[in-house]
Amino acid sequence: MGMIPGTLEVVVPARDAGRFLGATLQSVALQYVLPQAVTVVDDGSSDDTAAVAVACAADYADFLPIRVLHNRGPHGPSAARNLAIRRSDAEFVALLDADDLLAPAHHQLLLSAIDAAPDVVVSFGDSTEFNARGEVLASQLAKSGVASQPVSELAPGIFTPADGMFAALLGAGAFGTSACIVRRQAALDAGLFDETMRFGEDTDLFLRLALRGRFAFTRVTVMHKREHDGNLTHPRNTLDFNRAKVLSLTRLSAQADALPLGATEKDALHAELVRAIDAYTYHASRRGPASYGDALRLAREAGRPAIPLKPRHLARVVLRGIAAPDRVA
Repeated sequence: MGMIPGTLEVVVPARDAGRFLGATLQSVALQYVLPQAVTVVDDGSSDDTAAVAVACAADYADFLPIRVLHNRGPHGPSAARNLAIRRSDAEFVALLDADDLLAPAHHQLLLSAIDAAPDVVVSFGDSTEFNARGEVLASQLAKSGVASQPVSELAPGIFTPADGMFAALLGAGAFGTSACIVRRQAALDAGLFDETMRFGEDTDLFLRLALRGRFAFTRVTVMHKREHDGNLTHPRNTLDFNRAKVLSLTRLSAQADALPLGATEKDALHAELVRAIDAYTYHASRRGPASYGDALRLAREAGRPAIPLKPRHLARVVLRGIAAPDRVA
């Protein structure tokens, strides 16, 4: 394969990831096309995360520059990624979570995909999940439905959704965060990650990026996501993810008339906001009265105050009662 233009930096936010980080950085070192730099951002770890990163930097010093930054706050993956992206001078950024593994062709394929058209701002590929037993779970593109959408072919094996990515992203989980490469300037222009968000911050940014250009993808698996008890995507965080989605879509919905959205996309946005409020209310009403009260407040702020007042939600929170443990997300 010929030389791919543009520089690439891999950004790795890491908090208490020492047990996984060595394997993650090794997967970068094994890329067919190496990045020009890797930045690991230690996000206030209490384990040996920084030491592992420093050791890897020494091991790969001859061919892979790795630097370690320390996020002094606010903490969370959004702020950690933003710190590295702002300090980078690369044209492209590969987002990599500290517990994921890249397939060797990740950079090669996704750089080719993002270079397929000048208005492509994000390229992504398929991913799988694996657990501690080594079991490989389903394809992310198949699960999200992106692979079955009508597409245009930008280059051999590289596609873009014919109807754009905005509607596909509204349902969240269209592709894995570590399975993509982003044009750095596009991410800066879109405002980077929302540092108030710890959950759903990736989809929130991708929605804003979808308003700025096309997304291109390959159906090839470029990343393997590690499933473990510490994942932010663990089911115990479902309430938090639902709440974050309501906040993100409420902001977009309030700006809809000023955004470059067609009527179909606006309708899809408003419909997904209704679904998101309903889903958050369901989980909040199961948690208890205080969380349900938060759902009422967010629904009012979104201009959909009637959704949490559906009889099934009211009945659920009454049955849950004040004896249940409760907290506001």
